[in-house]
Amino acid sequence: MNPLVALLRPRDWVKNGLVLAPLLFGAKLFDAEAVGRALLAAFAFCLAASAGYVWNDVVDREADRSHPLKKSRPLAAGTIGVPTALALSLGLALGALAAAAALGRGVTACLAGYLVLAAAYSLWLKRVPIVDVLGIGAFYILRVLVGSLAIDVPASDWLLMATGLLAVFLGLCKRRHELVLLGEDAARHREVLGLTDRRFLDSAISLTTSTTLIAYLLYAVDAHTVEKFGTRGMLAGAPFVFYGLLRYLHLVYSEGHGGNPTELVATDPGVLAAASGFALACAWVIYF
Repeated sequence: MNPLVALLRPRDWVKNGLVLAPLLFGAKLFDAEAVGRALLAAFAFCLAASAGYVWNDVVDREADRSHPLKKSRPLAAGTIGVPTALALSLGLALGALAAAAALGRGVTACLAGYLVLAAAYSLWLKRVPIVDVLGIGAFYILRVLVGSLAIDVPASDWLLMATGLLAVFLGLCKRRHELVLLGEDAARHREVLGLTDRRFLDSAISLTTSTTLIAYLLYAVDAHTVEKFGTRGMLAGAPFVFYGLLRYLHLVYSEGHGGNPTELVATDPGVLAAASGFALACAWVIYF
């Protein structure tokens, strides 16, 4: 892959599919204008996310050289210089804000907030235990908020909580994988790993697994949800959420995966089946 393209981490753009979630839950999939605005919002978020990835790689280039997988990233490997990367990051950020401006002040403010948070995360927040994974949760919530504001569909508080908790769950699983993979070198790669241990991560993963499921169940039976769809049928998505969480835990604990959540979500048949089943179940309730 071309080093400049690799620096953008296009594989991670799958996370920005959350920007499109309000289209599904807001019953707007067949509204051409809403679809167009949502796609523009997703495009803007892809630019913003890549700006954050490039900036993060600039900050972490020395630490990445000690990681068995990240050492091949363009900045860590030295195939792209820091000035070029910084110029690219700035250009992507400005492009993201320009695209967001066409969608209104709310979208622009959320995207600007994401960029500020991404910069702070790379420089400081990811070095603070617990705060580092809470930051990941905030990134995911902002994705849903941007999609919601772009098509003027209010986002459910419970659904936002479930989204944030799921992101924290994935972040904790990734931290655990890094501890196992890197062993004594873990702290040298990621400072926060030297301030935690597997017992804490195992407990935190257990907590977020259950609270993620509970948050979705509360969304499904919430009075506003039942009134909106005229049914408690959104409970049909719960078994897929539960299976998806358990399947991911199986991959982390039994097969030693979890280092790249995006790759697992996009390639594992079990997780894919859970995500597809969840989407189809929800679509059936909402539209049919």
